[in-house]
Amino acid sequence: MLVAQLAGLRILVLANRLGCDTDLARSVHDTLAAKLAEMIDAQRKILAADRVLAAARGTAEEEDAFYDQHHYQTAWYETWLVESVALLDDYLVDDLSREYFDFRTGHWHHRDGDVPIAVPVPAEKLCGLAKIIAEIENISGARFSVDNVFYSEAEAEAAWWESTGEGPDEFFAMKGAGRD
Repeated sequence: MLVAQLAGLRILVLANRLGCDTDLARSVHDTLAAKLAEMIDAQRKILAADRVLAAARGTAEEEDAFYDQHHYQTAWYETWLVESVALLDDYLVDDLSREYFDFRTGHWHHRDGDVPIAVPVPAEKLCGLAKIIAEIENISGARFSVDNVFYSEAEAEAAWWESTGEGPDEFFAMKGAGRD
């Protein structure tokens, strides 16, 4: 049943992509469609392992079939249910060593302050995908994130100013003598 539901939702994601008006939304749709294809493939492997285990009951191959089934179920759990799946920018923070991994450069860096900064993309910028993501999460148990990740406070501040459509000079300019 889960394979059929995920396949239907993947078709819905691909159809919804046709109405996107931004590269950001199209990119997130494409990534989600690819992730759904991976989820479907993983579930098919679990189902195949279930069939092999059922056929191997009482034979010498039963133990191997059990381990194969366990492997695929564990892989599903670790891939889709432990951590949130990033659909835009991903980040990894090691709190024990106070380091973070910069996916752009491929290097670990000492964590100073609150970097990296993850800023969720507003639902209205996703062209209707937020509702579909919520449905996928409800059906599969997986969690997804659609975040812009900034590796410095300056990057985050620049992105914020860009999202407001104003510059700091205009925003902080004194309006008239009365400081409106």
